[in-house]
Amino acid sequence: MLERNQLPLRPATPGFAVAWVTVIASASVALSLVFACVTPFVALAAVSAVALPRRMAIVAVLLAWLANQTVGYLVLGYPQTVDSFAWGVTIAISAFASLAASLGVLRFNASPAVTMAGAFMAGFVAYEAVLFAATAALPSGDGAFSAAVVAEVLLINALAVTGLICLHIAAAAGRALVTAQPGPALP
Repeated sequence: MLERNQLPLRPATPGFAVAWVTVIASASVALSLVFACVTPFVALAAVSAVALPRRMAIVAVLLAWLANQTVGYLVLGYPQTVDSFAWGVTIAISAFASLAASLGVLRFNASPAVTMAGAFMAGFVAYEAVLFAATAALPSGDGAFSAAVVAEVLLINALAVTGLICLHIAAAAGRALVTAQPGPALP
C-alpha cells in the first residue's frame, strides 16, 4: 500500500518525477485520441497534484494540455477558428484551475485515499465551473452542461484517475523493489 510519505514524490527522486511527468503527457496524447473533446484533464491534474512536487505538477498539466491541443489540431482536425482557439485557451485555464483546486486539498492532513478523492472532486468542480463560466462569452452546444454530459465527463475522469492511480502505485512498488535490492558486496 502507498504510504503518505510517498505522496507527493520527494525531490530526492527526480528521475521518477520526470518519468511521471512523461507518463502524464503521454496519457494525455492517448486519452485525447480516445476521448477527443473529453480529455480527462481533471484526472491528470489531480494525480499530478498528489503525486508530484508543485512545479512538476504544473509542467505535467501544461504538457498534457499542449499534447491534447497538438493531437486535436494536427490529428483530429479541430477547426482552426477563433472560437476553437478560445475554447483551447479556456480548457487550459480550466485544467490549471483544476490543478490549483487539487493542490489546495493537499494542505489537509488526511490519508492518501481521502487526499486523492478530495483532490479529484475539488479539481472536477473547479474545471467544470471555469468551462461553464466561459459559456457566457463562447458558443457551446445546448446540452453541453446537461446532467448526462456532466455525468459522462465525471465518469471518464473517474476511470482515468483510477487507471493513473493504479499505474502510480505499480511504479511506486517497482521503485520500492529496486531500492530494496541489495547492492553488490564490497570486498
